[in-house]
Amino acid sequence: MIVYKRILDLLSPALRSLGPAIADMSQLIARRYQQLFRRYQQFPIAYTALGYLFFTMALCYYPIVGHWLTGFVMMTLPLAILGGFVACVYLMLKKQQMIATAGLIWVLFSFLVVKRLVGIQANDTDVSEAETLNVLSFNSETFSVGAGSKFNASALKADIACFQEYSPNPQIEGQYAAHVKKLTCFDKDREIGLALFSNYPIVNQYGRIWNRSNGPDINGFVCADIAYGADTIRVVNVHLWSMGVRTSQMVDALKAGEVGRFSAELVDTFRRLKEGFENRNAQLLEVESFTAGSRYPVIICGDFNETPIGYSYGKLSQNFSNAFEKAGKGLGFTLNRHPYCVRIDQQFASQDWHIKTCQTLSGISFSDHFPVMAQYVLKKSLNVPASILTQQKLVSQSTIKN
Repeated sequence: MIVYKRILDLLSPALRSLGPAIADMSQLIARRYQQLFRRYQQFPIAYTALGYLFFTMALCYYPIVGHWLTGFVMMTLPLAILGGFVACVYLMLKKQQMIATAGLIWVLFSFLVVKRLVGIQANDTDVSEAETLNVLSFNSETFSVGAGSKFNASALKADIACFQEYSPNPQIEGQYAAHVKKLTCFDKDREIGLALFSNYPIVNQYGRIWNRSNGPDINGFVCADIAYGADTIRVVNVHLWSMGVRTSQMVDALKAGEVGRFSAELVDTFRRLKEGFENRNAQLLEVESFTAGSRYPVIICGDFNETPIGYSYGKLSQNFSNAFEKAGKGLGFTLNRHPYCVRIDQQFASQDWHIKTCQTLSGISFSDHFPVMAQYVLKKSLNVPASILTQQKLVSQSTIKN
C-alpha cells in the first residue's frame, strides 16, 4: 500500500500537467466534429454517399459481420463506387477539397476489391520444370441426357476433379483411380450430390450433404486428404446454398409490362437472396473448420453461388488466394445462363501453393455452368526433383489400367 502511494505521489505532477493538454485536445476534437457536422448539413447527400462507400468497401474487404444484410450491402459496391465518385466531383466543384480528396482516396482503395472481378495473368516465377497439379471444378448439372454429343468425358480429365450436382457417370469414373462421393436421392431414378476424383491416393475423407426443408438436398461438401508425392494435401469440394434466382422471368415480365408479375418476382428474388446469404454464411463456417489452420496445403473449389464481392469470397480471401484472381485472364464468367456476366465458381489455395494458371473452359457448354481448370505448383517442390512427386501418380495410373 505504501509503495502504491509513493508511485502516485511521483506521478501526480505529471498527471496534473497533462490536464490542460487533455482539455485542449477535447476542445479541438469538439470543434472538428462541429465543423464536420455543419458541412454535412450543407451537403448531406454527398457526405452520405461517401460514408456508404467507405462502409461498403470495408465490409467487402474485411467481412467481419455474417448477417444476411451484409450480403445485400456488399452487392451494392459498384453503385457505392459510382455514387462516391460523383459525390467527390460535386464536392470538388463546391470547393470542399479536403473531404473530396479523402473521398477520391476511398474510391481508389475500392479497386483492391474490384480487382477480384478481373484475372490479370502476371506470374513472374519460373515453374516450367516443376511438377504441376491440375485441378478441375465443375457444376455438371447431373450430366443430363439432353447434352447429347456435346458431352466429352476426356475434356473433363485432370489430376483432381471436383464435381457439383454430380450424378454417377461411368465415363468420368473410369478416368480416375480414387474417389469420394456424397450423393442423395434426387428422384426415383437418379442420385445427385458431390464427387471428388483423384489420380493420387486418397488417405482420408469426410463429406456432408446439408439438409434443406424447402428443396432438394444438393448442397454440401466433401473433404479429401490426398497423398501427393512425399506430401499430403487437402482438397475441399464445396457447393454452397443454391438460390434458384429467376432473373430471366423478371426481365420477361418487365418487357411485357406486367407490373404485378414483375413485383412478385422481385419479392421472390429478395426472399431467395436473403435465404441464400443466411445459409451460406453458416455453411462456410463448417467448411472453414476443415481448412483453417490445416497442417496440409489446402485447395478449396466449387460452386459458391456468390460473386467475388460476396461474403464467402471475402471471408476466404483473408487466408487463401483466389486462383483466377492470381493467374486468370479477363473476366472468366462461369454461368452459362441468365445472368451470364457473373463468376460464381471459384478455386482458392493456401499460401503453400504457387498458382500457375487458371481458366474458365467456356468451350464446354452442356451444363448451365462452365468448368474451371487451375494448375498449381507446391512451393516447397520447386527445389525437389519432379520424380519424387510423380511416383505416387504413376502408381495410381497403373491401377486404372489394371
